[in-house]
Amino acid sequence: MKNKNHISPPRWADKLFKLLCPPELFEELQGDLHEQFELDIDRVGVKAAKKIYTLEALKFTKPYFLKKRILTLKRAKSQQLKANTPKSPKAENRQPIALTIMLQNYLTTARRTLSRHKSYTVINVLGLVLGMSCGILIFSLVNYHVGFDKFHTKADRIYRVTSELHNETVIKYGNVPQPIGAAMRDDYSFVEKASMLISFGGSISFPSRKDNAKFSDGVSYTEPDFFGIMDFPFVAGNPKTALSQPNTAVITEELAEKYFHGENAIGKSFRLDNKTDFTVTGILKNLPENTDIRQQIYVSYPTISQTTPWLNTWGGIMSVTQAYVLLKPGTDANKADKAMASISTKYYNAKDAKTFKFHLQPLSDIHMNQEFDGAVAKSQLIALSLIAVFLIITACVNFINLATAQALGRSTEIGVRKVMGSRKGQLFWQFITETALITLIAFIFAIGLSYLALPYMNELLSTRVTLDLLKDISQPIFITCLLLVVTFISGSYPGLVLAGFQPIMALKGKLTQNQVGGFSIRKGLVVTQFAISQTLLIATIVVTSQMQFNSEADMGFKKDAIVILPVPETTTTKQSAMRARFSQLPEVEKITFLNVPPASPQNNLDTGLRYAGRPEDEKFNIFYKTGDPEYLSTFGLKLVAGRNLAQSDTTREYLLNETAIKKLGIEPEEAIGKNVNINHRSGTIVGVMKDFHNASFRQKIDPVCLTTRADNYSQCALKVSGRNLPVTLASIEKAWNETNPEYIYNYQFLDEHLQHFYETDQLMLQLMWLFAAIAIFIGCLGLYGLISFMAAQKTKEIGVRKTLGAGVGSIVWLFGKQFAQLLVIAFVIAAPIGWWLMNKYLADFQYHIDLNATIFIAAIGITFLIAIVTVGYRSVKAALMNPVKALRSE
Repeated sequence: MKNKNHISPPRWADKLFKLLCPPELFEELQGDLHEQFELDIDRVGVKAAKKIYTLEALKFTKPYFLKKRILTLKRAKSQQLKANTPKSPKAENRQPIALTIMLQNYLTTARRTLSRHKSYTVINVLGLVLGMSCGILIFSLVNYHVGFDKFHTKADRIYRVTSELHNETVIKYGNVPQPIGAAMRDDYSFVEKASMLISFGGSISFPSRKDNAKFSDGVSYTEPDFFGIMDFPFVAGNPKTALSQPNTAVITEELAEKYFHGENAIGKSFRLDNKTDFTVTGILKNLPENTDIRQQIYVSYPTISQTTPWLNTWGGIMSVTQAYVLLKPGTDANKADKAMASISTKYYNAKDAKTFKFHLQPLSDIHMNQEFDGAVAKSQLIALSLIAVFLIITACVNFINLATAQALGRSTEIGVRKVMGSRKGQLFWQFITETALITLIAFIFAIGLSYLALPYMNELLSTRVTLDLLKDISQPIFITCLLLVVTFISGSYPGLVLAGFQPIMALKGKLTQNQVGGFSIRKGLVVTQFAISQTLLIATIVVTSQMQFNSEADMGFKKDAIVILPVPETTTTKQSAMRARFSQLPEVEKITFLNVPPASPQNNLDTGLRYAGRPEDEKFNIFYKTGDPEYLSTFGLKLVAGRNLAQSDTTREYLLNETAIKKLGIEPEEAIGKNVNINHRSGTIVGVMKDFHNASFRQKIDPVCLTTRADNYSQCALKVSGRNLPVTLASIEKAWNETNPEYIYNYQFLDEHLQHFYETDQLMLQLMWLFAAIAIFIGCLGLYGLISFMAAQKTKEIGVRKTLGAGVGSIVWLFGKQFAQLLVIAFVIAAPIGWWLMNKYLADFQYHIDLNATIFIAAIGITFLIAIVTVGYRSVKAALMNPVKALRSE
């Protein structure tokens, strides 16, 4: 037998009825006709019912109804003419008053409705608060990163010079050879200004003061034109001449206060690295928060010839050396970039000209370009933005779910309002007003929560994000748009559902769940919520597993309980003194002097190699490391052929790793005793090291060499016992200060140092855990609201079931089975999306975990566990209800 709910009256008869029937009677009479049509189907069959319905519609062709219809049309036309006629001032004044009264009525009704349904209001407000506050914080963070260095008035003409090394592969650097600044200035007419910026860490002291104060701050050698390119305003001194003479310096207001305690800093002196004295000739206004140039001490560029004379070479690219240029107005940046090819042909020989290439990078591209070690990736900001959108959608879905679930309880109210003359539009805007009131309450709390959470976010991410609605116009614009969008997304669909009720059906209580946005729609919304939550959870578990792999996987060397210390003076005398003093400490097991550990986030020297008299350099570069003979034993490196380096203060012998030997096309034993020239220094290969990771797991193992060179040892590594570390560290600090009293002490454990490889990943991981938890929590709020509504709707059914002997478990399952199905469907949607996204993430690592079923089982397991707690609590409460009270409730 056909389901009569799927049989409709003849469409043409319905249209005829609507055309002929007076508008004020239409909804009531149509409801009666449809109800009679359903009864007739059972009584006389479908064909006869349709015939009866058609005859009833044709009755309105009688003269009485036609006359009434014509009068109605004339009245409507008359009202339209009146509307087009200019109104009197009194009539115009009455309109705003009527509008005000109507709005007051909307707000009063909304306030009463919300106070009557407190739990519904609290759940919606809490969900919207979390969603909107996350949206506000993420927008502020994204806006902060996108706005880096855009405050410079000439930002569109400022470029950084970058390097490309073309060997086996193309390697890009944001750094350049030191002489390139002068070349840009002298060789290209399209360059208005050019300046080098060479940055080092420095130890600052004050020989003329008795307090022996020392500070550790970043120092940049730069040229006067730098302050003509960048907008870093001076509060004292002349920017054009402040750095024109050797041994002069410009510092920020913050450092002027820190160093000289409110005295006039102009003319005061300080000493850099206990070697070179500088006089302060200018004071800068404190640097803006959104700039990548964070150095607060700028010293005159000519002085670098005194401190680091070896830097003036076209053959070396140091990680501390940058060049900035200001192009003349109207310059085509693409043509300027192509013209820079002449640098290679002019300053390099024919072979090296093919290797070294230089390009222009826009200032706006520096902060987010990962090819040049940008601070943050665009993909990460896009991911955060999508997470914000997902969280807001999740909160809105909660609202829609609960609103449509409760619509049945408001059917009588809507029926009465319609009978009293309310129109669909008025009812729709009434519900939008209720939604706006909830959203406004949530918005106020969201702003407060955002302000409270902002300091913690800045501390977590090492950012300087601000939430200032008066200064940054983009923030109030975003917040206003967010408020409007959330209101209309949350309120539109429930408003349309409520406004569409048939008044007769509503008053008779004959509306069903299918007519108020049935359970199938709410199922779809719940699935959407948990698909988003489970996708976030899968991503979070994968990133967590990869970070654990990065931390625990064997890198080919020992990294635990190794302390890295600075060596301020690279002289054999100082190194011997430090070695002798550290050797006296019983906690110190091994000591080695070196330039960098086996792996380091700091850029090692990437240089050329010529093997055993071959006519040309190899097509690959090799990472150049220096260390004494204890380097191997301290870090646990193994030899696969040959012997260790012999003690020497200069370069005489080399160790190469297996990858370098493979690229040379020889066997390890064959390389022993052969001469090799690396970094313009000749020596003999005496051993081959087993491969180890010299960079993060994102990169393949590179060719690496190790040699002795005492004047290059800038660090000291101590292998300690690991017992009673606080006492050990105190002993090391005391010994270091005894041998280096003029310098500031600092240290770092090697395993902590290596975590800088994945610093951004760790920060993103913490955010993902937080946002995944919030998404699941918002989803569970919705589940709790829906299960509460279902419990209220099924009160009598629960009572009957308990009376007939049903146990608590069967009643709990009555509620739980529907939501279990929804979570499984959500997982089926989330799993392939999560798999695709995480495959793209892991593709960034050369060495990574495998995506396996355990990860996906864990994701759905966590979701089910949380959902069981949420649904189970309310279901058990309903199941334990006294059946007598349940039966009396209706």
